[in-house]
Amino acid sequence: MEWFTPVQLPPPFLSLTPQSRAVCLGSCFAEHIGERLQCALPEGQVVVNPFGPLYNPASLLRATDLLLADKEPAWAEEAFETAEHTWRHWRFSTRFEATQPETLSKLLADAWHGGHDALLGADVLCLTFSTTQAWLLREGPSQWPVANCHKQPARCFRKVSLGLDEQLSAWCSFLERLHRQLPQLRLLFTLSPYRYVGDGLHANAVAKATLLLLIESLRERFADWVAYFPAFEIVTDELRDYRFYAPDMLHPSERATDFIWERFREWTFSPALRTFADEREALLRAEAHRPLHPGSEAHNRFLAQLAERRRAFELRWGFPLHPPFQITRN
Repeated sequence: MEWFTPVQLPPPFLSLTPQSRAVCLGSCFAEHIGERLQCALPEGQVVVNPFGPLYNPASLLRATDLLLADKEPAWAEEAFETAEHTWRHWRFSTRFEATQPETLSKLLADAWHGGHDALLGADVLCLTFSTTQAWLLREGPSQWPVANCHKQPARCFRKVSLGLDEQLSAWCSFLERLHRQLPQLRLLFTLSPYRYVGDGLHANAVAKATLLLLIESLRERFADWVAYFPAFEIVTDELRDYRFYAPDMLHPSERATDFIWERFREWTFSPALRTFADEREALLRAEAHRPLHPGSEAHNRFLAQLAERRRAFELRWGFPLHPPFQITRN
């Protein structure tokens, strides 16, 4: 007797190896999967949300387009000062904040350069859509949706629901250009299982359906290099139980995210990467071990064995367990 309905994964789309490089953009869900991917691959080969979490397809398109730019954008135009006299930027999440506009510009520049360089060298770009709801500034320099409302007054924004036809046209045009510029890149869409209940569950269902239609249309049109991983279906159809949600009953729980990660790993990891990731995780876990008796003979023996395991790992795979220490010069 079957007690649950397993979601069938799509045909194999890509095989990640220890040499693979990835960029993950999108909602908080993209961060959870991206962080696990960072742990599995050599350090520095996965970049996650250089702009911070982004939720709607228009903001994601704009961010990806900015990362493709030939030169660093000018940041001053969309920076603003909060009531607390700190500086933020409409294109970035709340994690980017500074007391001076020059300091903020430096933070944004560093984030852009890291994302730009990573995308140009990436093998796969993972994009997670979450909602069709977006917020436009009523007054300001841009008609694009803001990345985050930054807890500013509601009167500053106009709420819109992004339509399928408009987004499909914009994304088709962008993906054609993206493929011309980065023909080696593969694109992987996911849909966040997070449930938006602010406008009701029906509105959430309509938004998710619109995003699924958008993704499916793009996947069909660009089938040679675009795919969809069914994270949304795994939570809603395979797990299908409130025990797999966080206490707010809206976010997937860590247990659910772990389950999705295992399915993603099953679908994308080459045998070599499975072995590499397991060995790397074991070494990092051993390094994080806190001894009961530091300096004891047993602890010194453990450290010597760990150093030997680390040398063997780096010799076998050709990657350092950690990147070399770099001195920052003024």
